[in-house]
Amino acid sequence: MGTDNLFHKRKERKAELLRRRRATKAPYDVILIVCEGAKTEPNYFAELKKAFRLSNANVRICGRGSDPLNVVDFAIKTFRREPEFDRVYCVFDRDRHTTYSAALDKVKRTRLGKGSKIFATPSVPCFEFWLLLHFTYTTRPFDAPAGDSICSKVIEELKKHLPAYQKGQQDIFYKIQDKLDNAITNARRVEQFHQTSGTDNPSTLVYSLVEYLRNLKKQ
Repeated sequence: MGTDNLFHKRKERKAELLRRRRATKAPYDVILIVCEGAKTEPNYFAELKKAFRLSNANVRICGRGSDPLNVVDFAIKTFRREPEFDRVYCVFDRDRHTTYSAALDKVKRTRLGKGSKIFATPSVPCFEFWLLLHFTYTTRPFDAPAGDSICSKVIEELKKHLPAYQKGQQDIFYKIQDKLDNAITNARRVEQFHQTSGTDNPSTLVYSLVEYLRNLKKQ
């Protein structure tokens, strides 16, 4: 009897939470962004959300601190539990993750239903390549000896422009937001280059999510 009452109370609290969210939503898409990183990417998108004055009820950001496939699985489970999202974005790195290809494949195969869409937003080798594109255009592949993080090589390049950069730091969006248009242009050029290069190293689709969020209130 006590267990049943507890179950119903939890269900009622969940329903009330959903009702409050619906009541406070702004008149544009509701977005879920699930990031592989626990701090760097969530901090960046939280700052972006604040800078673009997007509603907390419309844009939810989660940091998993895990691998690409776990990110996709968590995003899908969250949607199944709370099917209020119009778009679901899975932000993850290539680096040396063994589940990278499986994550991309699962996103392609997943149909959320009700007109909602799920997107893979990968960076090769890592999210810091997106940050680097704020300062320079490059298609030079990044690599490292077995056992080393390839992302560390990207960070070395990034520190030539942002000497104090550290993973997980706050205010990174604010420090470079004046170069956002430059980053988007460079990311598009990189994408076009890779249409005939035979490789995706380096590349990032973060620009497509950033552009979407920047224009979200114009829907």
